[in-house]
Amino acid sequence: MKGTEFMFYKLKRSPRCFMLVGFLTGISIYNSSLAQNNAPDSDASQERTVNREGALLPITVYGTRQAQSVLDIAGTANVITGDTLQKHLVTDMQEAVRYLPGVDVFRQTSGTDPFSTYSGFSIRGIGGNRVQMLIDGSRVAERVGDGTRDYVDFNFVKQVEVVRGPSSVLWGADALAGVVAVETQDPEDILQGRDRGVEAEVGYMTVNQEIASSLTFAQQVNSQVSFLLGLAQSNAHEHELSNARGDGGQFGCGRNIEFGATGCDTLNPADISTTRGLSKLVWMPDDVHRFEFSMDIMRRNNDVDNRYNLGPQRSSFDNTLTGEILEDSRRELKLTRQHYALEHQWKLNQPLVNTVKTTLAYSPYEYESHSRERSELSNGDKTFETGNTKYQEDFVELDVQFTSLAKVEKTDHVLTWGFDGDLANTDYSSTSNYNNLTTGATSSSRLNSFAKAETRRADVYLQDQILLAGGALELTPGVRLATYSIDPSPGPDYEVVEGSEPKKVSKEKLLASFGALYHFDDDWSIWGAYSEGFKMPTARQLYTSRPGSFFNLVPAPDLQPEEVKSIEVGVRGEFDRAFFSLNAFGSDYENFIENFYFIPGTNDITFRNLSEVRLWGIEGSASYQINDTFTLNGSAAWKKGRQRTTSGGEAVPFTTAPFTATVGVAYDSLARDYGAEVLANLASKFTETSTSDGFKPPGYGTFDAYAYWDIMPSVRLNVGIINIFDKRYFEEGAAGMTTTPNPAVARTNPIELQTGAGRNFSASVAVKF
Repeated sequence: MKGTEFMFYKLKRSPRCFMLVGFLTGISIYNSSLAQNNAPDSDASQERTVNREGALLPITVYGTRQAQSVLDIAGTANVITGDTLQKHLVTDMQEAVRYLPGVDVFRQTSGTDPFSTYSGFSIRGIGGNRVQMLIDGSRVAERVGDGTRDYVDFNFVKQVEVVRGPSSVLWGADALAGVVAVETQDPEDILQGRDRGVEAEVGYMTVNQEIASSLTFAQQVNSQVSFLLGLAQSNAHEHELSNARGDGGQFGCGRNIEFGATGCDTLNPADISTTRGLSKLVWMPDDVHRFEFSMDIMRRNNDVDNRYNLGPQRSSFDNTLTGEILEDSRRELKLTRQHYALEHQWKLNQPLVNTVKTTLAYSPYEYESHSRERSELSNGDKTFETGNTKYQEDFVELDVQFTSLAKVEKTDHVLTWGFDGDLANTDYSSTSNYNNLTTGATSSSRLNSFAKAETRRADVYLQDQILLAGGALELTPGVRLATYSIDPSPGPDYEVVEGSEPKKVSKEKLLASFGALYHFDDDWSIWGAYSEGFKMPTARQLYTSRPGSFFNLVPAPDLQPEEVKSIEVGVRGEFDRAFFSLNAFGSDYENFIENFYFIPGTNDITFRNLSEVRLWGIEGSASYQINDTFTLNGSAAWKKGRQRTTSGGEAVPFTTAPFTATVGVAYDSLARDYGAEVLANLASKFTETSTSDGFKPPGYGTFDAYAYWDIMPSVRLNVGIINIFDKRYFEEGAAGMTTTPNPAVARTNPIELQTGAGRNFSASVAVKF
C-alpha cells in the first residue's frame, strides 16, 4: 500500500483522524474567512524575532518548525553553528556536544562490541533510540543489538540543533527525550552572493591520529540554477586513553597480556576510514518556488585487531580454563548511510496558505560486521571461524508542512500544520561458519534474530502560535495524531516461540502540547510548556528470538509504547550585551522499555515495560559581552531521577549525571581575524545509581583552549588543546557499571576504558575563495 493510500486507509479506520483533519481544515478556513485582507504581513511576523535576535543568539528551526530566536520560544533549544564546529575542530558526535551540559554521547567499549562507536545522544538522562536524530530533516536509523547510531559526519554542516524535552507533537515518534538535528550547507552558504565559491580544509587530531580533509565547490550557473559538490575523507585509529590504568583499576585485569592481549587501559587497535560525498542542485525559477535535489552518501570502514581476549580461554561461568587458546581475532565493521531527497518550497503568500514545504526522501542505512577467529583446541586441533551480521533499515519519508497566517480580531496566528509519514523496512541476519583445519570438518548456521518488519507511520499535526497584547504574549497549542503499524515477516530461519508468535502491531496516539511565553518588556520574559511524547517498540524489541546453549532471547510481542508527559517553566533576560536563561523541568515516563530482562525461574531473556521513570532538573545558560572583544559564557544542568519496575514497587535511583557545567571566556579581535577561547568542563560526583553496587564516578574539572588566526584573508588556522592539565576522569558511561564484576565481565568490559582522553591536540587549516 503506498504512502498516501495508507494515509486515507487510516482515515477511514479512525473517526479521530477525521476529526483532526476536519479541525485542521476548519480552523484554516475560519481564519481565512476572517482575514482575507487582514492577514499579518509575513515580514512583520518575523520582526520581533529579528529585532530580539542580537549578535549572540542563533536561530532555531526545529524548536517550533519556524525560524525563531532560541530565546523566543516556549521551550529549550541549543544551536551549534558551523563556525563553532570549525573553531572547536569537531569531527564526531561526542565532540559536538562537549560543551552542552545535560546532553551526552556514550562510547561503546565492550570487547564484544570492539568498534568503539557511539550509541547515540542522551538528553536529560534519556538516550539511545529515544532521541530523534535527523540529518536534513530525515531520521537516522536506530541502534539494534550490537549496532550503532554513529552515522553522523560533521563535514559540510551548517548547524546542529538540540531540542530538549519531548518533541513528538512536531517531530513524531522517537522524539521522546528530544531532537538532535544536523543541517548541511546549501550552495548559498558557500557562494555568499558570488558566482563561484570553494572551501577546503585539512586537519589532524592527536587523540586518534586522525587526518581529515574536505573540499566543497559551489557554482551559480545562472540566475535560477546553482549547485554544490562536497567530498570528505578521513583516516583514524583507536582513541588513546593515556590516563587509564593498565591494571584495570578496581576491576582488576584478567587479560592474557603475555599472549598479546590488549591491556585493560587500551582499546583494540583499529584502522578507521570515512568517505563522504554531498551534492545539491537548486533551481529557483522565480521568487515563489525553490526546488532542491540532494544526494548525501557516507561510508565508514572500521577494521579492528580484536586482541582483548587472546590466549587461554576461560569459562564465563566459573572462570576455569577450557583448554582452548585464541590465537587471532579480527573484526570489521562497514557502515553506510545514504540520503536522496527532493525538496520544494513554495511561497504562496495567501491567507489560507502562506508557504508550503514538501520533502520526499529515501534514506537506506546498512550496518555489516564481519569476524574471523583462529584457535587451537584442547586436543591440539586448529580451527578457523567466520561470522557475518547484517542490519538494514530503509526509510521512504514524506513531510508536507503548511504555514498559514491569519488575524482574528486582536490576535495574530501563525499556524504550522501538515502531514509527516514514512515507510521503513528492517532486515537482520546473522551467519557463522566453522572449519576444523586439522580434521577438515565444517559446519555453518544462519540465524535471523528477529523477524523482518515493515513499519508505517502516518501522522497529521497542527500548531497555532497565537500572538496577543501586541505580541507580548504568545500562546502555542499543538496537537498530533500519530498512527503506526509494525508488520513482521518471519523468514525460514526465524525461531518461533510458542505463545509469543510475531504478530502485527497497530496503534494510534493523540498527542498534545501547550506553550506560553510572556514578554514583560524588551528585556524580561517568562515561559512555560507542557508536552507529550511517545516511542513505539522496535521490531527488535517485539520479535527478537534467539535460542542459545545457556540462555534464550525470546520475543515480547505485547510491549506497549513508551510515553512521557513533561512540564517546563523558565525565565529569561535579554539585554544589550548579555542574556540569560533559567528553566526547570519535570518528566514522567511510563512503560519505559527495559532491555535484556531475565525472566525469573527461567533461562529466558526478553524485553519488558517498566512501570515508570521520573526525571526532574534545572538548566541554565548565560552570556555577557564584556566589550567588543571579550565575552563570558556559561551553562549548567542539574538533574535527578527515580524509577519503578512494577506498579507500587520500590522506587530506586535512575542513573544519570547530577550536575555538569561549562564556563568559558572568548576573545575575538575587532577585525575578527584572530581570537582564542578557554573553556572549563565541570562535573559533580555521582552520589547514587540504580543498583547498590553501581560505580559512582567522582567529580572532575577539565580545561580546554582553542585559537584561530586568519593567516591571510582566505586562509584560517584553527588549533585546540583538550584537557590542558591532563586530568584523569571517568565519562558518564561508567556510571552504574558493577563494582563487583565476575572475571568474564572484568576482562570483556574494563571500567578503565570509560576514562576520558588525556591531554591531546588538534589543528586544521581552512581555505576559502
